[in-house]
Amino acid sequence: MAALSTHSLVSQKHESEDTLVRIVPVQDLIRQFPATRYYGSKKKLLPWMFDNLKSLDFQTVLDAFGGTASVSLLFRAMRKEVTFHDSFQFNVDVAQTLLSNLPLPDRREVEDTLAVISQCEGLITRKFANVFFKAEENQWLDGFMRHMRDADVSEEIGAMYRYLLYQACLKKRPYNLFHRANLSLRTNTQVKRSFGNLATWEKSFTDHMLEAYDELAHMDAALGPAAKILEPGDAADIKSGYDLVYLDPPYVSERSSVNLDNYWRRYHFLEGLASYEAWEEKIQDQSKTKEMVQPAHFRNWSRASSFKEQLFELIEAHKSSIVALSYVTNAFPTQEEITAEFERHFNQVSVHSTQHNHALSRTKKRELLFIGLPK
Repeated sequence: MAALSTHSLVSQKHESEDTLVRIVPVQDLIRQFPATRYYGSKKKLLPWMFDNLKSLDFQTVLDAFGGTASVSLLFRAMRKEVTFHDSFQFNVDVAQTLLSNLPLPDRREVEDTLAVISQCEGLITRKFANVFFKAEENQWLDGFMRHMRDADVSEEIGAMYRYLLYQACLKKRPYNLFHRANLSLRTNTQVKRSFGNLATWEKSFTDHMLEAYDELAHMDAALGPAAKILEPGDAADIKSGYDLVYLDPPYVSERSSVNLDNYWRRYHFLEGLASYEAWEEKIQDQSKTKEMVQPAHFRNWSRASSFKEQLFELIEAHKSSIVALSYVTNAFPTQEEITAEFERHFNQVSVHSTQHNHALSRTKKRELLFIGLPK
C-alpha cells in the first residue's frame, strides 16, 4: 500500500466484501476533536501547529506533557505512532479514552448506568463540604465512585466513565479550576458575575456526562494507530529514541519565581477522583481546598530555580530527535535563551509564533513553537 499523506487520512470500512475508502483532511478531523476546558490546552492552536509540523519527516512521536491529549490526537490524525505521557493519573484516563481504538458503549447503556447512581455519603461528602460542589452533588459523586467500584466493567470502560466525569466536574466549576474553595461564586445569587454560566453550573453531572459522551461519539474513526500510554510520572525520566519529541511544559512567569497556581493546585480534585480509594490518606486537612501532598516533580517544574535547568536537560536528552517545544512569551527562561539552547544542540532551528491569549490571563502573550532538527 502506498504511504499515506500527512494532509489526509484513509479510513477503510468493510461492508460484506466491498471496501470503502474515505479520504479525510486532517483539518476536518481537528474540528471533530472533543472540547477541552484544560488551562493551557492547545486545541484551538492545532490547525496552526499542523501547518508547522506537517512537513517534518517523522513516524514515532513522544508527547511528553500530554495533558488532555489534544496534540496527541493531532499526531494520530497525521497517522503517526504516538506515545503519550503525563504526570497526572486522571490525564492517563483521558488518554486511554481518546487515543485508543476501542469502541464506545452504546449511549443507552451509558444512560442506564448513570440513571442508577444513588447518592451516598463518602469521602467527598466528608472532606469537601462547601468547597467545590453543593452537598447533594458531593453525595452524587460519592455514589458514582461507589457504583464504579462495585460495577463489573473493564479498566478501559472505567477510564471512559471517569473521563466523562472529569469533563462534567470542570464544566460545573467557576473558571473550570479547583485552586480555590469558591463555591460561593455559584451559590451567592446577589453577586453580579462577568464570567461563567449559572445554567451550566447548575446542570446535573449526568447531563454534562452525556454531552461529553456525544462529543466522543462524534469524533471520526479515521485516526491512526492507537497510542501507547505511559504510566504517569516525571517527563525527565522518559528514555530517548523517538523520531520527534513534543514538549509542552508548564510555564513560570518572568515576574515570579514560583508558579503558585500550578497544575497540581488547579486539578488536584480530578487527580483524587482518579485514585479514589487511596485519596483520603493523601489529603492535607489544613488545606482550604483539601489538596493532596504535591509530588516533588510538580514543585520542580513550577519553580524558576529548577525549571530552566530541567527544561534544558530535557531538550539535551532528546537532541538526537526532532524536538518541538510549545512555549509563550513573557515566561522564564526567555525566548532568546531557549533559542540559544536549541542552536547549541540542533542543526536547524526555527521559531514560529501566533497570537493566543489564555482566557484567565490579563497579559497579552504570543504562542511560540520552537522546532529543532538534529545534527
